[in-house]
Amino acid sequence: MGRPEQPLVQDGSPVRELAFWLRDLRNRSGLTYEQLARRSKYSISTLQEAAAGRSLPTLSATMAFVAACDGDENAWRSYWSQIKRLADHDLPADQAESVVPPWLHLAGSSTPDHSLSDADDWYSASFSALIRLDIDPIEAVEQRTVVAMVDGLKELDTSISVPRHRSDESPSHGLDVELLHGGALELQEQPHESYFRNVITLAEPLLAGQSHDYAIRQRVPPGQPMAPHYVQVPLRRCDHFALRICITPYGIAVRIHSLKKANCLKKFKTVRLVKNLLC
Repeated sequence: MGRPEQPLVQDGSPVRELAFWLRDLRNRSGLTYEQLARRSKYSISTLQEAAAGRSLPTLSATMAFVAACDGDENAWRSYWSQIKRLADHDLPADQAESVVPPWLHLAGSSTPDHSLSDADDWYSASFSALIRLDIDPIEAVEQRTVVAMVDGLKELDTSISVPRHRSDESPSHGLDVELLHGGALELQEQPHESYFRNVITLAEPLLAGQSHDYAIRQRVPPGQPMAPHYVQVPLRRCDHFALRICITPYGIAVRIHSLKKANCLKKFKTVRLVKNLLC
């Protein structure tokens, strides 16, 4: 009998990200750790440690875990190798950023049904994003209607990943965040170079089933180039997603894509923001 699995806080570090996706893979397989151990011929404690996020598991343990869950072994082997390079202690600090798993590369192909994280305190009933390409610096305004799934919900823990532009060689990599309404921005931190975490405290605790609206503005600091894409990865349940982009000096919003519940849970969408659209 294995020990209970401890919650995993994603901090953007490569080892934690690999552990997150191993947990996601097992959750989607429906296997218990006991069943996983029988299939993989590894001990329960070894498999649980692989998904704990404390250290990088060996390639053999990782591949046994993946094979037992009927995962894509080639994609996982490539992903583990990239994580291994980033976990190298000799790697320069400014290069120690996380890696997007191969199955989340979206160029022209459908995406497998990746489950959400096991966060169960709230979900997004509606999430809309407005990308302002008509101003400088470029900004993203995100509005959410969230629904509490537990009584006494006091805060919302949100995060965003902002990768460096390939041409960005500056020593720092930042993001300016402003909460427009819906609470107080109690905590802003950057646990990892490309990972930013925000904690929003609510004026009053929510009961299960109650909804709450908030809006947040995020800007790339002046002079810092922006990677030309916006990605919505629904790590929590998201019933409706909409994206609009302003690309003209007159502020005309172009609706690019809208996804309702079924697709939000099953698909990922990337929209490239090409700078020459401004001309």
